[in-house]
Amino acid sequence: MLIETRKLTHTYMPGTPFQVEALKDVSLKIRRGEFIGIIGETGSGKSTLVQHFNGLLKPSAGEILFKGRNIWGAEFNLRKLRSHVALLFQFPEQQLFEETVWKDVVFGPRNLGLSGEELDKRARYGLELVGLDYEAYRERSPFNLSGGEKRRVALAGVLAMKPEVIILDEPTAGMDPVGRRNLMQQIEKMHKEENLTVILVTHNMEDVSYLAEKIYIFSHGKMVLQGAPAEVFKSATALEEIGLNLPPLTDLLLKLKEKKQEMRTDLFSVEEAACEILYHFKKG
Repeated sequence: MLIETRKLTHTYMPGTPFQVEALKDVSLKIRRGEFIGIIGETGSGKSTLVQHFNGLLKPSAGEILFKGRNIWGAEFNLRKLRSHVALLFQFPEQQLFEETVWKDVVFGPRNLGLSGEELDKRARYGLELVGLDYEAYRERSPFNLSGGEKRRVALAGVLAMKPEVIILDEPTAGMDPVGRRNLMQQIEKMHKEENLTVILVTHNMEDVSYLAEKIYIFSHGKMVLQGAPAEVFKSATALEEIGLNLPPLTDLLLKLKEKKQEMRTDLFSVEEAACEILYHFKKG
């Protein structure tokens, strides 16, 4: 198992009038190469959870294991862990600070002790993985890029470290529909081509419906649902009770199923859903 939590609990400001239990007895498992969706409304605990995966937060109780080892054990190297498990926060473009794209992208690899040609290789790897031409962008100022380009450069800097796991916390927040779609396509591409373990933190059900192999749903610090998207989305009432809506496509198929009993509802691409709808309506 790549990442595992066992009865993970996290309390902010314990012993004070402002004490908040952000996570409560969370146990989950993530395997190498999986695409995981972690979903919940603001305050559900999802961002707190993923900050435990690379040791940015320490549990109040319970354990975090990476490849079977407790990351808070005496012999564990947390700095090395963070080169394997990379976390990209919301609005990562705000963290760009170097004078050129190249310098920003190689900032992480340089801190790993790399130099010379290896930095060029890592910069090229990261930029091309997010769909940006290395030669065209390397000498440009990150501050003169579009919002979508800035976010891709920030992602390239994380990928240039060649992590085993990449955690994306609301990666499309604030983006227009075109930019959002392009970024999600790049994330899907890198997951497939690089066999990266991807953990997508979001409240957007549409994003995870067609990308994630497994979904964990959180509410008020607790995991309330888990499973493949098709299984989780069967619990429409439970999702509505915690303030989450079904993906629009799934909602449409469920409503059509009320009239066409054989209608499949486990389809998450527009093309597949369109074929299914046309098939049943041609049948009459």
